[in-house]
Amino acid sequence: MSYVARKTVVALSTASRSLWRKASAGLSTSNLPPNPTRRGRGLRRVLKWTAIVATVGVGFHYATKYAKYVRKQKFKGTKKKKVVLLGSGWGALSVVRHLEPGQFEFTVISPRNYFMFTPLLPSVTVGTVDGRSIVEPFRKLMLRYHSDTEMEFLEAECVDLLPKEKKIVCKDKSAIVGKVSEFILDYDVLIVAVGAANNTFNTPGVDENCFFLKDIKDAYTIRNVIVDLVETAYLPGQPLEERQRLLHFVVVGGGPSGVEFAAELHDFLEEDVSKIYPKIKGELKITMVQSQDHILNTYDKQISDFAENMFRNDKINLLMNARVNKVDVGLISVTDSITKQKGELPYGMCVWATGVAPSAIARTFMERLGYAKESKALITDTFLRVKGADGIFAIGDCSTIEQQLMYHNAKELFKEADKDGDGGLSVEEFTALMEAAKYKYPQVQFELSKAQNSCMKIFAESDKGGDKKLDLQEFKDAMHRLDRKLKSLPATAQVADQEGKYVAKLLNRTNGEVTSSSVEEMEKMKLKPFDYKHLGSFAYVGDNKAVLELPIVGPVSGWWTMWLWRAAYFSECASLRTRMLVAGDWMKAHVFGRDSSRV
Repeated sequence: MSYVARKTVVALSTASRSLWRKASAGLSTSNLPPNPTRRGRGLRRVLKWTAIVATVGVGFHYATKYAKYVRKQKFKGTKKKKVVLLGSGWGALSVVRHLEPGQFEFTVISPRNYFMFTPLLPSVTVGTVDGRSIVEPFRKLMLRYHSDTEMEFLEAECVDLLPKEKKIVCKDKSAIVGKVSEFILDYDVLIVAVGAANNTFNTPGVDENCFFLKDIKDAYTIRNVIVDLVETAYLPGQPLEERQRLLHFVVVGGGPSGVEFAAELHDFLEEDVSKIYPKIKGELKITMVQSQDHILNTYDKQISDFAENMFRNDKINLLMNARVNKVDVGLISVTDSITKQKGELPYGMCVWATGVAPSAIARTFMERLGYAKESKALITDTFLRVKGADGIFAIGDCSTIEQQLMYHNAKELFKEADKDGDGGLSVEEFTALMEAAKYKYPQVQFELSKAQNSCMKIFAESDKGGDKKLDLQEFKDAMHRLDRKLKSLPATAQVADQEGKYVAKLLNRTNGEVTSSSVEEMEKMKLKPFDYKHLGSFAYVGDNKAVLELPIVGPVSGWWTMWLWRAAYFSECASLRTRMLVAGDWMKAHVFGRDSSRV
């Protein structure tokens, strides 16, 4: 290469390097094209997890279908058992949802041809929610899970039971009755989900002068009476004393139903009635009569205190430790349980919300099964089978599970837990026993579900000697304390729903062949007894505020709890139709106020 050629090559290479440096300096990182390798890696990761989730989902779906197919093949060729379900409430709907379609001859009998979302019933009494928004035809719900050839719904009321013949007597008690109004049905399996009646404690005058809140008709009646009382008090020339009586609303019972009704009533009177009837604004009064020293006494004390403070701020009068002796027209007689002092309450309307008692048909069933007159509910074993009857299950408010006391079995439990045979239980042995016992003894499950309790705490409270061992006497004392906290399951929709699901799945798995099996035989078949899992409790306390109690977490309150309350009730509505109607009603009440028309 010549000298000139070499110089030319060097000059060109120098110029190219200079141009590259300038170009590189002018380009920022943000202007560079994306890294195709990194983008491809992210896309592959997304596709990978999508494929995994889809595969697991599809596998679970087909595994479930295969399990159902195997079960159907197992019972193929056998005669279908007749399953009769009494009721159309929460427990009944849960049975309908989970009973295997086509496996049984399925009949539902109820005097009410609709399902009602009971938690929102207090809202209906003041027009926050319309009554039609919380009901859904039961036949429509049944057709969602069963074909019309697999099930039958009959609008009638069961009036008698023939347990030996396995028959029930039913009667049409509607306003329109045809030539045939009474009929008899056979059953192989009878599921009783008839709910409960109002508990008046045999207080004179309650049935005649008080209002109850159990059905849509009750809510509509209360709504009309509230507006009628206000209109009557507003008439010119009405004496002040009479106006004060007419505008005094009394709620007897400080449980969730009573509290939520009082809260809804307060909102209606303050936000709507006071604006439309300004002359009587200062004369509206609400009084709650509670036999205990707290309202919402089944909830955590922190929640009770919060609700009481809310009510006092809203000027709702709380009459604690008071028992109603008699209810006359316009006058309630009460007695203070502590001081024994008697008093009288003039009132315009009294709503009675003090718990549940056996319904008429439940009492008839108890008589036919030989129960004592003082029995409060149908008694079932831990598999929800009615004691003393063959082929009958009972769920919901009409039943209670027979409880076992741990104190009576303390010696056997102690011996079983003492693995090393040293005559004392260590923390590990006690914990293992409690974990195993919670499936058989509800009192253990209830105690361990509390946020502040654990096996370690129970052990520490029982270890009086401080030697980190429990002797037999200390163990007996611990069992006695647990038994004292034993309570029946609450009469809530949550309990009825879980019981209905349990019975339906038990029948699906066994084809209804376990109605007369002993507990030992059930355990040999690896069938677990019913285990209630408390998912939490809500209560509306007025002024767009709610309280929530969760297992493990404990009590929760705050402005955002109200949104949880609405979201939970919205999601639990029976159908998309009722969800849309309820959401629309909430929106209408917020924008336009509640309707005070008396129609």
